[in-house]
Amino acid sequence: MRRRALLSTAAAASTASLAGCPTPPWGEIPETVDGAEVTLRREHTGEFEPDEASPNDAVILLRALDARPPRLTVRGWLFGGSRDCYRVDLIEASLDADRLLLRLTTEDDPDWDGGPCSDVGETHPYEVVVAFAEAPVPERVEVRHGEETVLAEEV
Repeated sequence: MRRRALLSTAAAASTASLAGCPTPPWGEIPETVDGAEVTLRREHTGEFEPDEASPNDAVILLRALDARPPRLTVRGWLFGGSRDCYRVDLIEASLDADRLLLRLTTEDDPDWDGGPCSDVGETHPYEVVVAFAEAPVPERVEVRHGEETVLAEEV
């Protein structure tokens, strides 16, 4: 299995702010992994109704296999640090014929210049869109929040 780490770097374009969070550099960060285009958004672009009611981590898999190119969307929220000082980061993505692995975490936002942060944990929304322009759609999708597997589904 080939692995490529995806590093979240500041995006040039800004997006709408989320509940008092700073606007730049939060937004879409396109990357590629083994022939597929990966886009991380630190927000949801559509409805998010997790299968299980949970105040903590939650995730769903949306399939658009008939689209051109075929796409998979992972929509979720990650429970972590305070909303003002933390953000979701995609820290690993790997793709082979059998599995797409996405690993996300909340990390201290290096661009935060606001006041002191509370120590109260918050849920951080995210969406990862994977478009398979040059790679085949894998058989399974696995999503990890840190080291914990929160989704393992057949495509």
